[in-house]
Amino acid sequence: MELNKIENIIKGIRRYYPVSDDSIETLAGLLTEIHLPKHHLLTKAGVKDNFVYFIEQGCMRTYFLVDGKEITNWFSREGDITFSSSSLYHRTPGFDFVELLEDSCVFSLPIDALNNLYKTDIDIANWSRTIHQEVLLKMQNLRIDRLSLSSKERYEKFYNENPDLFSRVNLGYIASYLGMTQQHLSTIRANG
Repeated sequence: MELNKIENIIKGIRRYYPVSDDSIETLAGLLTEIHLPKHHLLTKAGVKDNFVYFIEQGCMRTYFLVDGKEITNWFSREGDITFSSSSLYHRTPGFDFVELLEDSCVFSLPIDALNNLYKTDIDIANWSRTIHQEVLLKMQNLRIDRLSLSSKERYEKFYNENPDLFSRVNLGYIASYLGMTQQHLSTIRANG
């Protein structure tokens, strides 16, 4: 595969760990390019998914259902990876959905191929360890923020860290992610 087709993915990988050119080429040789439309569900709750997805172009949200209500718990965009956690870690059906918020170009990698890379490529194994550590810390900080920051402070922090998402993502999804109603978020923004 031509590496210029996965420039955002390479930048995203190297944002977390200095993966060698050889390891990038090995990984690239296992990727399959997929173009999907806005609103496509990349993963679905109750379904085991056999792939991880590297995002070259597009924006996505991960959400789950609570009493029939969609609760957004993550956003992914260029350079990120997304997947069903249960499928990746336990090879069982997932509990969440990944929805494309824009027409997107993703590259799929079979989970079995990724697990084989962990055994044979120390750079890929270290990148994966590092990215999972960073995500775990981010999720921990989100939990702490929900317990210790006001809704206005959560909004301001999210906006400062992700200003681009406000032009790409439905405000209701951002409100859900921040643990508030869309009306409350609109009020915070109007009084900002």
